[in-house]
Order: sequence, then structure tokens, then C-alpha cells
Amino acid sequence: MTPWGLRKKLRGMLGGGGASTIVRHPVTFVLPGGAEVRLEVEEHYSLLMASQGLDAPISTGRRAGGTCPDGGCGLCRVEVLDASGLSPMKPAERASLDAMVRGDVHEGRERPPGAPLLSGTRLACHTKVVGPGARVQVLALFDYESLKGDPTGS
Repeated sequence: MTPWGLRKKLRGMLGGGGASTIVRHPVTFVLPGGAEVRLEVEEHYSLLMASQGLDAPISTGRRAGGTCPDGGCGLCRVEVLDASGLSPMKPAERASLDAMVRGDVHEGRERPPGAPLLSGTRLACHTKVVGPGARVQVLALFDYESLKGDPTGS
């Protein structure tokens, strides 16, 4: 997913030498409107990073579209339809999801309790692509209109 071969150049400069091949795997994103988009995703990228290849990335609920510093906000929630090729859930991800459902304070801010978890609920920032075949339902895409602000400047 690096358009300029930056990783390869850095490996060469740092003595990584040899011809390293970047491995990519197909991941299908089912968008909120039902359309399906298949992307070739670099191995070990998170679903959130991979979604940068979509017209609009997975929403994180943050104004600039970034992730929270600890990945604990729980706002990049997706539903995994086929977990083939995805990393298993780790305790930190489970803790983030549980805290979001309970509505625990995050980064010093109150938040309402979240929707109950389904069997395939994951956080896009925690879920890594490790092989082919994943299929993911995206619940919300980033809203570029939210960055424009008030057109009158007030």
C-alpha cells in the first residue's frame, strides 16, 4: 500500500538488504449502503489503515479522522462477516469494546453507553490483516463534510 516503495527504500538504507516482497491479501468491505469494495491490503495493516483505500475511510468518530492515542475509544467499530485472514481479538481490544458498551469515561470525556456487542464486533484499529478472505461490514464511513465547518465563518 505504499505508493512510492518507501518501505523497500528504507530497508535498503538500513541494511535490510535482499529483495523483500510486500505481501497483500484481499479484504472485502461491505459499506453502509450495501456496496461491496474489495481491496488488496498489505499484510499486518489494521482494517482502519486499509480503509484508507476506500473513497472515505472507516469513521473513528474523531473530527480529523484519526485514532485515539490508546485505541480505546471504541469508535471504529465494525462487524466481521468472515474472519478468515484476520488477527484474533486480544485482551486490550476486548477491554476497549466492553468499556465502550458500558459508557466508561475515555480521555477525560463522558460518553453514553454503546450498542451491545454482536458475535463479530471488532475494532478496526485493533484488527490486523494476516491472510486472505476477510469480509467486513463497515458501520460508518468518515464524513468529509464535517471538516468544512460553517460556510459563513461564524
